[in-house]
Amino acid sequence: MILIDNKPLELILHELYPEELFLGLVPTIIDWISLDEEAKFFQRRFNINHDRKIVPVLMCPDDCDLSCTIIVAEVITSDDQVIWQRIGVDCSKWINSNYELIGTEVRWLYKVPEMKFDKESYKTLEVIYKPTNLQ
Repeated sequence: MILIDNKPLELILHELYPEELFLGLVPTIIDWISLDEEAKFFQRRFNINHDRKIVPVLMCPDDCDLSCTIIVAEVITSDDQVIWQRIGVDCSKWINSNYELIGTEVRWLYKVPEMKFDKESYKTLEVIYKPTNLQ
């Protein structure tokens, strides 16, 4: 689980948007993803740098791939902070494994507040986003 102030992110989303089907979504754990190309895409997006980027953070647990619901965060990094400026549902129309299109169309969830993490505590997410089986 991705915990925000000791509360699962999926539960935070459910409480703000009870009409949506956010309960049961799981982190985009690279080791759970069956396609190497998808796992490598997630890892590229997660790598911390000073760019603004759209990072997949939750996915549907049915197939643990990109064919279903994907929750993304718009991430901004600085020297000491990582900020999830906003969170939304990916609506991109990507085809032919062009994963780089993910995050180009997002339905932003404006009830979700901005979330700030210090870089050291944010690195704990590496357990989720750093694969043990990719080269």
